[in-house]
Amino acid sequence: MENVTEKKEINGGVLVPIITPVDENENVDEKAFRAVIRHCIDAGVDGIFAGGSAGMGPLLADDQWKRAMEIARDEVAEQAGLAGGVIATSTRRALEKIDILSRLDFPSMVVTPTYYIALTTEKEMLSHFSACREATDMQMITYNIPGCVQSTVPVSVIEYMAEKGWTNLIKESSGDRDYFLKVLDVCRRHSIGVMQGNEPDIEWGLKAGAAGIVPVCANYEPEAFVTAVEAAKQGDSQQLSETQEHISAVREVLLLGEEKNWIAGIMYGLSTLGMGIGRPVRPIQELTKDQKAPIDQLKSTSTVF
Repeated sequence: MENVTEKKEINGGVLVPIITPVDENENVDEKAFRAVIRHCIDAGVDGIFAGGSAGMGPLLADDQWKRAMEIARDEVAEQAGLAGGVIATSTRRALEKIDILSRLDFPSMVVTPTYYIALTTEKEMLSHFSACREATDMQMITYNIPGCVQSTVPVSVIEYMAEKGWTNLIKESSGDRDYFLKVLDVCRRHSIGVMQGNEPDIEWGLKAGAAGIVPVCANYEPEAFVTAVEAAKQGDSQQLSETQEHISAVREVLLLGEEKNWIAGIMYGLSTLGMGIGRPVRPIQELTKDQKAPIDQLKSTSTVF
């Protein structure tokens, strides 16, 4: 594709945390990766989030993370918003990722607190986000995902960043409704959007005032999530409720319910649609034959919106 001059900032809608298909050697499967991105863009999603949790961003070898960002930048071009994941164990490592994204002319980045050694103070949080903000003029989307990084971005930190103009969009994936509402209240006062990243709460979040959603299962069936956002915009509560019911049913199968092997599940789901081999990077295990069976059945029975 041609080089891009226009940058699309992400303000809401459907932002897909795109998976990163890999081959037997755990290198990015370029053909499959482009196909997944195209699958989502053709369905009308608003943006692609590359290198996030679903994309195994922190798990990929450094050269493969960079290659994934290069492919995503080229494939998305100006057709949708594009954000790169800045998920790292230290601020310096985060800044290295930001430098790569800047060189690739990414319009947006999604920044989490650092992980492995969990952050415990507001000072640590502000130090990290401040350094990331100062490193680039890219849109900075603040990402709260305590289930992966083992720390929650305090509401007071979000308010401080909003007041300083560091961030204009929050991705909230904690599943904590009370926290979500507190963040939403702060962000409304500062004209900042909040994206609902917890799929079971899509209907609830959109009705509460979320600017959009960040659903991993949109990799498999993006049309359903576009339908959900459009229904919310139109005030069609019945359509939104029916779509949430469908999404929840598909999610239960793809993400294996309580078995907690969701990355392998969504990757295998895409492989049944002809995109990739369905195998994550180690140590995450490929699905067993018994785990694959319900997903195989889903392909033949799912009602695509």
